[in-house]
Amino acid sequence: MLRIASVEIIETKIPLKHPYRLSQRYGDVAFTHPTVVKVRTDDGLVGFGETDAWVGFSSETPEGVAVILKNNIAPKILGLDATNVLKVHETMEFFMRENHMAKGTIDMACYDLLGKAAGMPVHRLLGGALYDSLPIMGAGGGESCEEAAAAALEVKATGYHSLMVKVGRDPVHDAERVLAVRDAVGPDYPLILDANQGWDLASAKKFIGIAKDAHPALFEQALVADDIEGMAALRRSCDVRISVDESLTSFRRAQDAIRLGAADTFSIKVCKNGGIRESLRIIELARCHGIDILFNSMLEEGITQAASLNVALVTSNLFPWGHAYFSPLRLDADITTYSSLIRNGRVYPPTAPGLGVELLDDVLDRYVTARAVVGK
Repeated sequence: MLRIASVEIIETKIPLKHPYRLSQRYGDVAFTHPTVVKVRTDDGLVGFGETDAWVGFSSETPEGVAVILKNNIAPKILGLDATNVLKVHETMEFFMRENHMAKGTIDMACYDLLGKAAGMPVHRLLGGALYDSLPIMGAGGGESCEEAAAAALEVKATGYHSLMVKVGRDPVHDAERVLAVRDAVGPDYPLILDANQGWDLASAKKFIGIAKDAHPALFEQALVADDIEGMAALRRSCDVRISVDESLTSFRRAQDAIRLGAADTFSIKVCKNGGIRESLRIIELARCHGIDILFNSMLEEGITQAASLNVALVTSNLFPWGHAYFSPLRLDADITTYSSLIRNGRVYPPTAPGLGVELLDDVLDRYVTARAVVGK
């Protein structure tokens, strides 16, 4: 039994190498704010967790995550067996029914400890990897058609297997940008169009009515998160496959999306969905209803990316054209060893126990804005 002796909560602010232009709702993003936890057991073993809250993406913020962890979650799990993931979740759920991103940090750390105690990577504990490697989906920007096309060619040249194009501003101009990207990358390179809640239903229909000529593989989250009925109406009105992301924050929201027929694909972000255990529940629900899984990211550091990768390796209903597993490469630095798993446009399974990555404390220290320890 590995009893939880302390939880360290580390707040950070990490710049992107280049600002990331999203929809009109989000604007340009220049920093990410990972919250990292170190869960220490009574025998000195340490498990790592991370979450990456965005203001506006969910009801949680980086500051709120830290407060909830310090005041409401960490004190309640002290003394619990860290390897009893179900008991840890039961305890967190009783004292904090929402706050999936805060709870996800503890979930990741417990799975990391479970794997370390067992001497094997988490994907083996979950049943074993189905894949030798996974293709990576890149992301491209550019304000003008020319800039978007040039950015897309850069992504393709890296060896990434597909491209997420950020839209969600002017529907006609965005559609023209998508068509320019298609002309640049050729007819067979998969494009995923992500509007990040940028439009109402009419604007989304106007956009996809033009952009459909680019034959996109997926159209993600055109409408605000709570408008699942609108997402279902959009899906009924066009021939392009629809993905939900911001709408998909919990198992209950996944049930709603299925009941209303709002999605062909679920965009899973392990930190957004409450950690490994809750993500697995959503994935299995999706599989039973013929919905595939795109593993996306929240401008994540390597702990969250490693947790996500371990889950993807055991997921049979994968979206076939690439996943967002290059996130730390977009940041000023990777605070872990995760990036060593990326080669030639693909990401490879970790072999080390637990999540399979080490935290680089000397790198992390450069970006820390606050620390707190609950417990001994």
